[in-house]
Amino acid sequence: MTDAEPQPPAILASDAERERAIERLQGAVVEGRLTLEEFSERVESAQQARTDHELAALHVDLPADRSAGAEVAAPASRYTALCSHLVRTGPWELQSRAAYRSICGTIDLDLSQARLPGREVDLDVYNFAGTVTLIIPEGVRVSVEGGGPFASQKIEAPAAPPTADAPLVRIRLRGPFGTLHVRSRPPRRSAIQRLLGGG
Repeated sequence: MTDAEPQPPAILASDAERERAIERLQGAVVEGRLTLEEFSERVESAQQARTDHELAALHVDLPADRSAGAEVAAPASRYTALCSHLVRTGPWELQSRAAYRSICGTIDLDLSQARLPGREVDLDVYNFAGTVTLIIPEGVRVSVEGGGPFASQKIEAPAAPPTADAPLVRIRLRGPFGTLHVRSRPPRRSAIQRLLGGG
């Protein structure tokens, strides 16, 4: 029985190596290999990594670095909440273009475990007297455009700003009297809500 070969000593990582590690993670999330939540966690680890071993551990389950394939535009999918509640959570495929309509309804979109089809996602939201909430993990850029009369937007800034070339979720908002919430994490449930929900 032979002894295992000793692992080479760890070398302190440079800022450039951390940036290259984050670029590989961005390619992995675009290809659908990582969920947005996994991407967010690994980017945070890459930013805090001190050695090349720590950076290498972030890619151990990913294929060798290569350029992402061409992104093909797809027709927008449409979803409507008419005096109803529409929820998307858990692992799900996010289209590059999607349209959501809330008419006196509620829409909750949790992108934590969603898989991206490309580097940019366009969400067209028409909100008439409804509430639309998006949970977008840290490390992902968010752009909110538009609005409507008597409408409100409540956008919580992430603890750490994403990099300039991070994946982008672009929200185009229309409609009066509605409320848009954008958060990086779900709101905490009260003790009564946990009791009623069994959680």
